[in-house]
Amino acid sequence: MHTKNKNLIALLLLNSFFTTAHAIGPGFYMGAQVGSTNLHNTTQTVQTGLSSPPTVPVSPTNTGMGERLFMGAVINKYAAAEVGYTHYGPSTYKPSPSALSNTPSISENGVDLVGEAMYPFKNVALLGKLGVISIKQTRSGSLQPLPPAQSSGSSQHVRPLIGIGASYEINPNWVTDLSWTRALKGGGGFQNADFIAVGLSYHFVDKYCGQFLC
Repeated sequence: MHTKNKNLIALLLLNSFFTTAHAIGPGFYMGAQVGSTNLHNTTQTVQTGLSSPPTVPVSPTNTGMGERLFMGAVINKYAAAEVGYTHYGPSTYKPSPSALSNTPSISENGVDLVGEAMYPFKNVALLGKLGVISIKQTRSGSLQPLPPAQSSGSSQHVRPLIGIGASYEINPNWVTDLSWTRALKGGGGFQNADFIAVGLSYHFVDKYCGQFLC
């Protein structure tokens, strides 16, 4: 075979790889994610229960393991919408043993509504996420003082949610993904809440149409 013909075949194969979209077809899906969270909480004044010192400033450990359950709908090969529930690993405060024996914490759980933009090529898609999340933040009673306008140990925060990621179509029904999302900080002592996760979802679509975009 002539070199010119070989180069032409190679060019056609390369073009086919980058232009043939095997995106999941429209339909409902559900799945789960697991990964690392970071709540970015700041130094807090912790009650010791002792006469001296009665309180101490403590910086938290903000990272932990988080989980998310979600369900949604693919509108077309470029867009989807989903709702999810996320449990974030808590921020934990560990004063020196001489000051306090227990470990107070700040925990967060949220319900989100997200729009997802997708750019598919072959069986991979780049993802962009934008939405809103309502997060319940619960503080241990030994964390004082409470933020302004907060009379109890828990508060509700509705915040914008942004994210990026990529997905890989294992077959026309099963899709795995890797993503980063952030709930943006706001008033009432709420800090950025990050979630870096891997996920797996099942799509209820026709296998033939899901593969060939009919």
